[in-house]
Amino acid sequence: MAAVDEILAAEHPAFARAVRAIIDGDLAALRAELAAAPELVRARSGSRHRATLLHYVAANGIEDELQRPVAAADPIARALLAAGADVDATCQAYDGRYPTTLALLVSSDHPAKIGVSATLVHTLCDAGAAVDGLDGDRLPLSSALLFGRVECVAALVARGARIDNVVFAAAAGRVDWIDRWLDGDPALAAAPCPTFPLEDDRTVLAEQALVFASLCGQLDVVRLLLDRGTRIDATPPGSHWTATALHTAAGQGHVEVVELLLARGADPSIQDARYQSTPLGWAAHQGRHDVVALLTDLAI
Repeated sequence: MAAVDEILAAEHPAFARAVRAIIDGDLAALRAELAAAPELVRARSGSRHRATLLHYVAANGIEDELQRPVAAADPIARALLAAGADVDATCQAYDGRYPTTLALLVSSDHPAKIGVSATLVHTLCDAGAAVDGLDGDRLPLSSALLFGRVECVAALVARGARIDNVVFAAAAGRVDWIDRWLDGDPALAAAPCPTFPLEDDRTVLAEQALVFASLCGQLDVVRLLLDRGTRIDATPPGSHWTATALHTAAGQGHVEVVELLLARGADPSIQDARYQSTPLGWAAHQGRHDVVALLTDLAI
């Protein structure tokens, strides 16, 4: 608490009180501050990140001590938006690489831990947030995929995020799109995506698609890619972890995808490049008990 007090002491007192209300989940206190000083809703932190109050809801890119899982994050976001917060206001979080609340939210641990990430995506999009990023660079969807926030991927796709490349289409479960792409349909050439490392090699692209379809539990896409010869144990570039499809499915607890991959010959002993862990290790770390039991039985 002393660290929080020290950080907030550097802010304007009213702004500091509003921030404390947000991170404490105190909606009544926040509303009181906004009523007393309506200009707070567009004020900015004096810290390097220059965040607005809405950015604090994402609990990402601000001081670590101010990042918390807040059960009331959605009504707090709604209160800020109703008071006039700019839903696409930019800040300097991560040197400006993730400038908006939406981009920060979909890669944040804290809203995910409390189960409010997808709800917040919808709330921000209801207020007009740029679902494809400010410049159409698809930063929100890229970030959600790279950080494994599958609930945010689903929410962004539901809100109309563009899926005009094979990886995004695979993550979204677009079987027909993938089938046409595999057949070489020239109308489905990948649009440039500066925020996601797509490969030029179609073989590697298919492997990327398999990894991310497995991450998102898209069983029919996984089956199609395997049926069409995609290498099952590939560890293609582009994943935040550089891991196999079995790793990503196991880590998310997608039992049916894990069963399919194992039935098709996936190697459960492969270690990922970042953590040097097997799919069993990923499942155990994430508390995916059904997958842990499945992979443990296999190892016995």
